[in-house]
Amino acid sequence: MISAVIPALNEAKGLSQTLGQARSALGRDAELIVVDGGSMDETVAVAERQGARVIASPRGRGRQMNAGATAAQGDLLLFLHADTLLPPEAGRLIQEAARDPRVLGGNFPLRFDAPGVLPALFAAVYDARSRRQRLFY
Repeated sequence: MISAVIPALNEAKGLSQTLGQARSALGRDAELIVVDGGSMDETVAVAERQGARVIASPRGRGRQMNAGATAAQGDLLLFLHADTLLPPEAGRLIQEAARDPRVLGGNFPLRFDAPGVLPALFAAVYDARSRRQRLFY
């Protein structure tokens, strides 16, 4: 089972779309965990309405990711930003990669929903860095 860990802080605006799309891409069996770092907006309510498990944690992306990983029940961990949209075939791709004993981790190509050359250039540089240095962002 895939456990998706989503650290969040005041992410109510886009979280519903992220969770709905993650559920679709990862399948009904996936565990969606939103780790809230003390949001002052409706982040927790949005996550609960979408059927995500909500965990409170001290603020800080690393702390929140660790809290989510500790609470996760799946055998595969996926860390998402609260505004991330996965490719529709993400669950299948993750399961396929996990069957390869040489694979220890990975990431999807980075794309921005913004016009212009700079977002595309930024994404291309990050993707090249990930491949060349085997670093996940």
